[in-house]
Amino acid sequence: MSRRCLPHQSLIQSPVERLVHGLFHKLAPVFTLALVATVAMTVVVPGVAHAADPAKPTPAWRKEKHILEIGGYLGVLFPAADHGLYADGVTRTAKPIKPGFDVGLRFAYLPLRFIGIEVEGGVVPTKLSGNGGYATTVFAARGHVILQMPTRLALFIVGGGGMLGVASDGSKALGKNIDGALHVGGGLKYYVTEKVVLRIDGRDVISPAFSKGMAGGQDWAHSGEFTFGASFVLGRKSTKMLPRG
Repeated sequence: MSRRCLPHQSLIQSPVERLVHGLFHKLAPVFTLALVATVAMTVVVPGVAHAADPAKPTPAWRKEKHILEIGGYLGVLFPAADHGLYADGVTRTAKPIKPGFDVGLRFAYLPLRFIGIEVEGGVVPTKLSGNGGYATTVFAARGHVILQMPTRLALFIVGGGGMLGVASDGSKALGKNIDGALHVGGGLKYYVTEKVVLRIDGRDVISPAFSKGMAGGQDWAHSGEFTFGASFVLGRKSTKMLPRG
């Protein structure tokens, strides 16, 4: 019997097993390839460009390497109605979670202006939608590759994965559970100065659905996330695309 007490589901997986399967079997190859590509871009691109025309001034975005962005974000998470965040045996029916205030921290490393990796962690204090309205806390930890324009006003896209979890009273709400999750999204950055950047993000957070494995059910649930953030920037020498003169 599964954690939702459904007789037609015979495979029992603990939260840890699902997290390990989601992260290592699905995400590890992606992050490995992204890391190799990031290192290659850092080493190869500047050298090739410089060798092609050594007399031409080097653009600012090619001079700046190993940039760090450290900050936080505020926003809203809209959990999917068919989310799968339940402890073993808690319920036979779905219990939707209300949208909640989203707060977290993030750290990004960009070997060059236009490519990098980023990790984030956040919490969402909220409650059930109906079903007694009991208090529930959703939390997340994740990492992704970020690609952005090397300009002051920079469009960007992200893609990666991590974990999505819930903590609440098991006898009244959802209990405690962690699922592996993927996410994709994008947004806009504005470098106010070379030391401060503001950004807005929109994400589709993809995690196992409550109805996964049921007849006619969905395998994946899609939660929406929208945030506003600010970060301190280390290593960026200019907000310009090219140096003046």
